[in-house]
Amino acid sequence: MVRITLNPTKKENIYWYLNTDKTKKFAYRYRFYDHNGKRREKKRQNFNTSLEAERALTAIKATILNGGEKIVVNENMIVSQWVEIYFERKLPHWQGTTPKSYRNIINNYITPLIGQYKLSRLTKNIYQSEFVDKLVPIAAPKSIETYHNFFVGCINAAVEDEILERNRILKAELPRIKKQNNDEVEGNYLTPTELEYLLQCVKRSCDMSRYTLIAILAATGMRRGEAKALRWSEIDFENKLIYINRTRDALGERSAKTLNSIRSIDMTYDLALLLERYRKWCIERKLAYGKQQQDDDLVFISKTCKPLNQNAARLTLLQMHEIYDVKLISPHGLRHTFATISIASGTPPTSIAKILGMTTSTLFKTYAHSFVEKEKQAMQIISNIVNFN
Repeated sequence: MVRITLNPTKKENIYWYLNTDKTKKFAYRYRFYDHNGKRREKKRQNFNTSLEAERALTAIKATILNGGEKIVVNENMIVSQWVEIYFERKLPHWQGTTPKSYRNIINNYITPLIGQYKLSRLTKNIYQSEFVDKLVPIAAPKSIETYHNFFVGCINAAVEDEILERNRILKAELPRIKKQNNDEVEGNYLTPTELEYLLQCVKRSCDMSRYTLIAILAATGMRRGEAKALRWSEIDFENKLIYINRTRDALGERSAKTLNSIRSIDMTYDLALLLERYRKWCIERKLAYGKQQQDDDLVFISKTCKPLNQNAARLTLLQMHEIYDVKLISPHGLRHTFATISIASGTPPTSIAKILGMTTSTLFKTYAHSFVEKEKQAMQIISNIVNFN
């Protein structure tokens, strides 16, 4: 028997295919959970039009919802079950990295935080306190908006299927998204003394992986996503170079932000020594779990040898602030710290821009205030040399 290939249409759960006579036909596939919580599927083929398939699907939904194949709508279905149904339904309609991005949102945020709640009992207050508010310390406002919008789509689908009467989470209060401008630098960096104190606190309180992550962000100015995507094959200990090619976040791994972002960074002797010690730590951890270190492995891993939590840097900085009263900055603030200290030390702007993976003009625009202070220092030095009397 020839296996047909179902191709998604613009209508959810409706597909088209070519039969043995190469005639275009339509079908529906509808997934749900029965009263025992078991995943079920209804499907039917051989419709001449998508409208015929859609009408038949509507009828089967009505049968299910009215008891013919009773779906768990009021008592037993939990959020994580419905989200999985929604994901499988929409999967054929998504392209590129979208499925991977949404899978990460489900696995890392929705299921751990609110997956255990009954779908019918998920109120705005529960959603606000258990999902949105708990994301605020660990995720950027823009990311929270992305996670929220995805989940709103899940709930809208439940309303359309008459599983829920209405979408209760639409008016959840999300953190405000600040406009991206040069003001993001203001206050979001550390002085040399504050940076030294931060590193002492992290070394005292955290494991080798998180300490190394914070240290390399501060020592190189690389972006947090660039550090997360870093692999051991991209660290050249012999020539003391780090190669930056990719970035990685909750939405997956992709090529570096810009052409300027693809670069090499010189390692100091101390940084190379730290990474050598950290590599030894990684090898030992992996051996404890029966694994071998591979050149293409991600550099930053957890104690259980999984990729380090996407929010490890942010959580670490927050923890240091709460425990040791270290000035609170974002992970990107470590990049600003590297830039402001480098500018103050007199490092040529072209060199700083190359290390950071940006153009010199962007460097001047982003850190204009630091350069103004440097100009004032230069004028004072000249004034002290030149005798105007």
